[in-house]
Amino acid sequence: MLSLFLLGLVKLSSAQVSVGINLQNTRNFITVGTNPDKTLFFDGRLGLGRELGLELVGAYNFVQKSEVNAYFGLGLGLFDHYHPRKDRYYDETYFAIPVGALIKPFNNKNFGFLIEVAPIFYNEYGNYLRGGIGFKYTIR
Repeated sequence: MLSLFLLGLVKLSSAQVSVGINLQNTRNFITVGTNPDKTLFFDGRLGLGRELGLELVGAYNFVQKSEVNAYFGLGLGLFDHYHPRKDRYYDETYFAIPVGALIKPFNNKNFGFLIEVAPIFYNEYGNYLRGGIGFKYTIR
């Protein structure tokens, strides 16, 4: 019921919201964000799986075409992490630099496929490179 109310509120306010799924090599995300066709856009990403958490991303489109957008951004991740050797959970905060492309091959430019790679920087757990694919739909 609440989601129907929020969807109706979005439609009434003429806001453009995107929703999607990112399938990454480290964890999967459900995303909700602003219009990815704008020069600057933002995503809130809910991480799923064994580790639940939130990643907030602000990004800049350096290529903006009707068929493809290419972007880079900065992200802050907040996750609980289970360390099997120490048998306990740790709070994790990390920084990400996502670089990706949203490819919109169909006539309906509201739907697109996402390709993204991001170096992840932790303070005490080490760094790694995350990559993945996904899709995004913009509600206009």
